[in-house]
Amino acid sequence: MTARRDLPANLPWVSIIVLHYSNYQDTIECLDNLLKLEYARFSMVVVDNHSPNNSLAYIKTWLLEGDFTGYDLKSKVEQLETFQQHVIYGKGKDWDSVPSEKAFLTTIQVGENLGFAGGNNVGIDFALHHFSPDFVWLLNNDTVVAPNSLSELVHQAQAQLGEGSNIGIWGSKLLYYHQPDTIQAIGGKLNLTTFTTSHLAQGLKDTPANEEEYPNQDYVVGASLFVCRKFLEEVGLLSEEYFLYFEELDWAKRGQKAGFSLGYVAASKVYHKEGASIGSNSVGRQKSDLADYHGIRSKIIFFKKFYPEKSLHLYTWLLASVFLRLGRGQFKRAFRVLSLLHRTK
Repeated sequence: MTARRDLPANLPWVSIIVLHYSNYQDTIECLDNLLKLEYARFSMVVVDNHSPNNSLAYIKTWLLEGDFTGYDLKSKVEQLETFQQHVIYGKGKDWDSVPSEKAFLTTIQVGENLGFAGGNNVGIDFALHHFSPDFVWLLNNDTVVAPNSLSELVHQAQAQLGEGSNIGIWGSKLLYYHQPDTIQAIGGKLNLTTFTTSHLAQGLKDTPANEEEYPNQDYVVGASLFVCRKFLEEVGLLSEEYFLYFEELDWAKRGQKAGFSLGYVAASKVYHKEGASIGSNSVGRQKSDLADYHGIRSKIIFFKKFYPEKSLHLYTWLLASVFLRLGRGQFKRAFRVLSLLHRTK
């Protein structure tokens, strides 16, 4: 871990958005870890995406009964009037109706599962309205972060923006939670021939020999998205056309069209359990039905939106995926792909 930086007194405000679904143990570990961040000027917004198991109650109990001795909470709640508040969200919610006090940690309960984009957008919209942050950090709930991870993101973003950079989103170095010396991703790549995505540096050891300062990435991997306010104002929120997958690719493409580029902060380390709540293992046979369905659906939406000239090639690939699933004996999944093909022509 790098030494703590001497950060300027007038620090940017950061709102951290954590999207929660069912797995409260991971979310509590994530929040507990965030309380140990050396960076002080931030607030947290936890969005419960309509978990079916009432798991938000466990998080609220942890907040009420947890032992936070030794945490530097005084500096972290600077300029905030309360430690926590709870908000019920419904579509068309007017944030002016929410109590005006600014809480260090806000939990928002959503009445339906809005997916990755929709759930995160609720948190972003709330943060923009209540905190007017300089940066928003979208962080998966199945992550833990190094104590200096946010300091490093802020430091590099400030430096690059001060130099006139057009970067809108920065990524962290993602490491496997259960193999903390091994890289999961330093960015994402899109293959326009195979219609697949991949993680840069995946599986490499986290050593100086494998260090890269400016990876040639097509998108920032969604487990850690550090976004500047200007990007949000000019490009907008995540696209809710997608329920799962391809949201960060869509954001990157829209940002590129608006003149923004992507950044990466190697010193910001985030340890990721990888798809704990949705079964998004990258191996086809081990993917959950939910992950498989939305992976195909979102792929179709993305490529039709940004690469319509590749439609014939895309449909050929999709037909091949039908036969692949049939060969695995995954008949329901094969039928779903055919159904998606029919509905999206």
